[in-house]
Amino acid sequence: MYEGNNNYTYTSNYSPEPEPKKSGAGKIIAAVLALVLVGGASGFGGAYLANSMSSDNAVAMEAESASDSGDESSLSSETIQTVTAAPQNANGDSDTSLGNLLNIDTADADSVSDEEVIQRATPSVTLITSVFSESGKGTGTGIVLSSDGYIITNCHVIETSYQTWQNNSNRNPFDNPFSFFGGGYETVTKTEQASEVTVTLYDGSEHKAEIIGSDETTDLALLKIDADGLIPAVLGNSNDLKLGERAITLGYPLGLGLSASGGMISGLEKEITAELSNGKTATMTLIQTDASINPGNSGGPLLNGKGEVIGITSSKIASSSIEGIGFAIPISDAMPILDSLMSKGYVATPKLGISGTTITSAVKRYYNLPVDKGVLVASVEEGSCADAAGIEEGDVIIAADGKDIADFDALVAAKNSHQPGDTMTVTLARSDGNIDVKIVLDETPKDE
Repeated sequence: MYEGNNNYTYTSNYSPEPEPKKSGAGKIIAAVLALVLVGGASGFGGAYLANSMSSDNAVAMEAESASDSGDESSLSSETIQTVTAAPQNANGDSDTSLGNLLNIDTADADSVSDEEVIQRATPSVTLITSVFSESGKGTGTGIVLSSDGYIITNCHVIETSYQTWQNNSNRNPFDNPFSFFGGGYETVTKTEQASEVTVTLYDGSEHKAEIIGSDETTDLALLKIDADGLIPAVLGNSNDLKLGERAITLGYPLGLGLSASGGMISGLEKEITAELSNGKTATMTLIQTDASINPGNSGGPLLNGKGEVIGITSSKIASSSIEGIGFAIPISDAMPILDSLMSKGYVATPKLGISGTTITSAVKRYYNLPVDKGVLVASVEEGSCADAAGIEEGDVIIAADGKDIADFDALVAAKNSHQPGDTMTVTLARSDGNIDVKIVLDETPKDE
């Protein structure tokens, strides 16, 4: 798994042209303007100083950097933050159920300074330290989800892949002749979950964490620590984001302790394909930002100008060859996944019950199909929701929920935008015309 590390330095070579000398009249006008500007600046400076001195939220942070090996950049000493006046959480501690976390009335809340955004969010950001039997130690970031100790992070913070040798001498040597000549061994990739996970809160206290559930496809994980009275993060609505909005990341990158980085929302609904440990790929729809996301930031918050969490950052989906591009999982998309992890321990995914192939020019000619793109249904699982809806072998799926389907990946993405039990509408192209079919999606068995 590749974790990008983007460090850039910009040096300006700009030097202003010398100003022309002013005439006598110009000097008088300049003097008058200077007096006006000095008076205005003094008034602004006094007001700003008064506001700064009256602030009740002060955050003092001490960080010690160290080095270790692991999936994320590691720390050998703990990072401590002292919050002298913790900000009042908008959720309140009385109701932190997942169903209510997104229902936060912030319509009247104005955007605040970056400093206040960081002060508000700091008590809800944690350090995650994972110990792996084969891969050593790694660190990441977590977000406090509830006052009773549920913590959000990335799946790859608590799970990692490693390569090892596997003896395949009992297999048919013609399946892999190179491994045969190498003595029957070949390199394989395996995945391991952390044997121990520690959550360090903003006050420096350490707590052993239980892994409630994780999902590599969405790169999300849910932890639980035995603690009460935590300050949950205030969650926003990522569906309302607009290009150019402020964005701030907060986390523990590169062994530097708690760090913040500012930028903006530079892209929405970016479809990124990530490779999974089993060799398959998963397409994720993500938020793009130019705020720095480095190893160690994974699992931390992407914040808007109100201090709300709008995304969960992931340094797994990054590249050191590209400057100023980072990605975060939209919080509104993440909540149903986290809800499933909390209630079931795994992600309940919908199942359509068909196999199919993308229509290409060759497929169109061979089967004499009436359309240029879509998905040709190759088989229908007996007793599945597709079977119950009347989908047949040879049907061509050209749209789902009113949107064109160009290939099989697009059909899978449309299916995965639903939950089991949801109704999905697909448009079929048949010889006698197009028809819409409503399908009540099944749940994929856990072992599939």
